[in-house]
Amino acid sequence: MSLDTETAISAAASFKDRLDTLLAQESTRRMIDEAEVAGRFPRGIVELLGREGIFAAKWQERPVPALQHTLALSERFGRLGAGGIASGVTLHDSAIAMLRRFGRSERLREVADQAIAGQAVLCISATEAGAGSDMLGLASTAVRENGGYRLRGHKKMASPSPMADYIVLALRGSDEGHAGRDDLALFLVPTSQLRVGKQFDTVGARSISTAPVQFDTWVPEELMIARPGTGLAVLSMALAQERFAMAAQIVGACQLALGVTVARMKRRTSFGAPLFDHQALRLRVADLQARVDMMQLALNGLIADGAGFNVRSASAAKVSVVRLGGEVMSECMHIFGSAGVLESESPLGRWWRDVKMARIGGGTDEMLWEIVAAGLEPDYANYDRLVDEWQPEQAFGLAAAEPQAAESQAAELQAG
Repeated sequence: MSLDTETAISAAASFKDRLDTLLAQESTRRMIDEAEVAGRFPRGIVELLGREGIFAAKWQERPVPALQHTLALSERFGRLGAGGIASGVTLHDSAIAMLRRFGRSERLREVADQAIAGQAVLCISATEAGAGSDMLGLASTAVRENGGYRLRGHKKMASPSPMADYIVLALRGSDEGHAGRDDLALFLVPTSQLRVGKQFDTVGARSISTAPVQFDTWVPEELMIARPGTGLAVLSMALAQERFAMAAQIVGACQLALGVTVARMKRRTSFGAPLFDHQALRLRVADLQARVDMMQLALNGLIADGAGFNVRSASAAKVSVVRLGGEVMSECMHIFGSAGVLESESPLGRWWRDVKMARIGGGTDEMLWEIVAAGLEPDYANYDRLVDEWQPEQAFGLAAAEPQAAESQAAELQAG
């Protein structure tokens, strides 16, 4: 093992220990529990992570974060059983990624430093009414005006905009006085310059605080993260980080749910024996645990070969893990019986709803499968070697290259 590898492993272990200690504190648990009950994202969690140096350790002075720290942070937050809060932290961190890697102005770098220190909360929004997350269907625009840009439009879902200090907006932009369809641009905008609407009552992940925003405001050029025409590439990079983090988050949530469910099965008796002694239930949970463990190892593998933030691999990880997460939460809730559907008795119903929301955030299943499908490559060499499809010419001795001759041979065969 090389010295660099040993150093990386030691740093990752130290980071995990710091996280575990911080998240186990009674004050942290209380903050998270209260936020879940209120259904509002707690600014205090970002402030805490910044003040305790968690973001700083993750980013240090690099334009990209340490992959193993990204995995640890998201997986640990997933184990808290607070999907909305975990997603809010992920979005904050993804916005930092944009500013760190592509922010060229001093202002953008200052905001990135504030976010890492927990002194500013960031969010990202692209989704619009009528277009969803179709980047080519966005109606909001950024048009050159007085040395800066006039931003006009709305965003339907911006999380956690009610608590954020800045928002990254995806807009159709232009330097020519009008906005083009394909000219996606990204801007960092103080939320004080926006109108933030009432928080939505979402099915799950309520503590992420999702709300619409409306804007007609001017910003200086120094707040432009990606110029028109380059925004999609920058956004894709940030989405890759978000999707990888979401996959890790759901793995952590599944590990929590399975552990709690096994404890239930060990303590709860039915027909004179613990639930765990009933083979059908025990093997069902064993199957789920094996698949979740394999997903955990797969994420570790992406880090090992440096592919964690590859757009295709991150998309594959997110869609695979989240779909498995839905199955895990549904089965665990089922095994809990009546207690699983009563929120006064267990959190299983809330966890199930949180994972359902995760199938939408960061890209739907179908969008992510399309990204994976775009990278599919045919194996013509082995196809030609292994596949010998039946042909009538071979069966009846007809000459495929000479249609007229083949017709004549067929007529002779029929006459004979």
